Amino acid sequence: MPAQSANQLFTVVVLGGYGNFGMIISRALAAIPSVGVIVAGRDYQQANALATSIGARAAKVDIDANGLAEKIANLGANLVISTVGPFQGQDYRVAEAAIATRAHYVDLADARDFVMGISTLKAAALAQDVLVTSGASSVPALSSAVIDSLLSRFSRLDTIHHGISSSEKIPGVATVAAVLGYCGKPLTQWRDGQWTKVFGWQESRPHDFPAPLGRRWVANCDVPDLELFPDRFPSVCSVRFSAGVGLKISQLGIWLLSWACPREASN
Repeated sequence: MPAQSANQLFTVVVLGGYGNFGMIISRALAAIPSVGVIVAGRDYQQANALATSIGARAAKVDIDANGLAEKIANLGANLVISTVGPFQGQDYRVAEAAIATRAHYVDLADARDFVMGISTLKAAALAQDVLVTSGASSVPALSSAVIDSLLSRFSRLDTIHHGISSSEKIPGVATVAAVLGYCGKPLTQWRDGQWTKVFGWQESRPHDFPAPLGRRWVANCDVPDLELFPDRFPSVCSVRFSAGVGLKISQLGIWLLSWACPREASN
């Protein structure tokens, strides 16, 4: 990775750094004296507005444009954090560009295929001596941490049924696109020791969250946990994940949309 002297800042390029999650990350990192943050994205004006307010730098970076690796190298990145979703259907051009410049790479992907496929970059990452991490998000990173913290309470782990519900704030465009991407589409869950086909945003059920959330409706969602956890916890016979949104009308609308997806076209 780029050489770094004792007085040189550790440079972090946050792609999508002015988005919902990117902004949080950019602000947090900018508060660390030894870290130099570059807020990056397609819209330089938005990137610069945030960068100016937090004492960071801004850069225009389009992940779909040619010369991505050269761009990252010119920015002197030690670490690239990608918050540019949705990750469903995305390739690994950002991670590959980071590896090529010997910069570490972390993303916030919660897309099942994307996270599961990141291992194809292992050899390249090891050759360049860089860290490549996918799924540093609510799932699978935080969900895995929660389960690990609870394991000591049980003599045996048979079933994992976990979930999440958003606030009543309407999520960003990338999150909405990801949610609708598998709405009504078939996905597999590990149930009773075998892979079972279910459908996205169906099997709705109420769940009572601690105050102040209260009762929320949740339904099937496709996340990396469904594939990672049966392997990570061999004793588990069933792994299910459900998610919901804060606004009941939105939850109902997504559930209704899930039935509009033709079963024949989904298979």
